[in-house]
Amino acid sequence: MGGRQGRVGFNQMDTTQVQQATGLSAQQIQQIQQQFFQAAGRDGVINRNEFANVYSQFAGGQNAVSPQQIDRIFRSFDRDNTGSLSFDEFLNAVTMLNHNMPRRDRIQHVIQQNNPGRGDGRISAQYGHQVFRRLNDYYGLPQGTEHQCWKQIDQQNRGYVTQQELMQYISQQDAYNRRYQ
Repeated sequence: MGGRQGRVGFNQMDTTQVQQATGLSAQQIQQIQQQFFQAAGRDGVINRNEFANVYSQFAGGQNAVSPQQIDRIFRSFDRDNTGSLSFDEFLNAVTMLNHNMPRRDRIQHVIQQNNPGRGDGRISAQYGHQVFRRLNDYYGLPQGTEHQCWKQIDQQNRGYVTQQELMQYISQQDAYNRRYQ
């Protein structure tokens, strides 16, 4: 949910935070990382088919997620629309698909990990629109509604909202409160 240049890479992330958000042990995260980079090869990213293979290895096999879901998930987390996922984008997908964690915690973690201005707790209009585009992709909602969603939150037209305001809005939307299908 943002460009790759301003993001913190996995090596710089707090492993404990990743464990909490994904529900995976440090050993499982390391195993997924190894599988990811083995599939990725030299370029360090995976395409849609590689994503399906790596994800299915720990998601209960190929039948756990349909091809349509794979496509939607992949698009949702390919934040820079390159047709490939970096390891941190892949971990974001793993986080969102972990239904053993509360949905609010999963969404909040992904927003925090990818917010270019994450130090001050504010979400810019540009990043807010990206969040809504990705959530809409993830939940299979119509494209183009992100501006309307943003206007409902930023009624004072400040150009930013707090993360708390964003999470409160998302929590109140029925479309974001259903289980991923």
